[in-house]
Amino acid sequence: MRMIIGSALLALVTVVSTPVLAVQNGPGVYAGIQVGQASSSNDRIERDELSIGLRTGYQIDKHIGVELFSHSLSFIEFGYGFSRNEPAYPEQHYGIAVTGTIALDGRFSLTGRAGIGRTKMHSYWSGKDDYNENDPSIGGGLRFNFNPHWSINAEAMRLTKTRVTVVSTGFRYQF
Repeated sequence: MRMIIGSALLALVTVVSTPVLAVQNGPGVYAGIQVGQASSSNDRIERDELSIGLRTGYQIDKHIGVELFSHSLSFIEFGYGFSRNEPAYPEQHYGIAVTGTIALDGRFSLTGRAGIGRTKMHSYWSGKDDYNENDPSIGGGLRFNFNPHWSINAEAMRLTKTRVTVVSTGFRYQF
């Protein structure tokens, strides 16, 4: 949580100290990294974990894009009992999403995403196999463009089937 607050303060300082110039992200390839917190709301996992995400995509125009992404979730833990029926835990999610952007002014934009992906479910029992879940995702956030190439964003993404929420901040570079 400290990391998210620190990143938000860094973004605020940057906004205040940077002169306001119009910046538009046009068509092109981009890559980014996200760091944040994954929280699960299922009945067996009630804690938060560090989440690191990578993404790459193509911005079709200033409003629509397509993105490949991956997030670590790392909810692996020891079971509460000795039963082999303990549930598996979400470990990693990767997928594809359609992204949308609405410019608020020259530098700030609202962002949204809808996608589908695979969540790797890890079993800590050696006799049980790991498996993958098809997992739809939705999300939204806020992005600040430093210039036509660099931006910082804060967003929340919900994995709907495994009931995991990832709140993160990160940087994006558009080539």
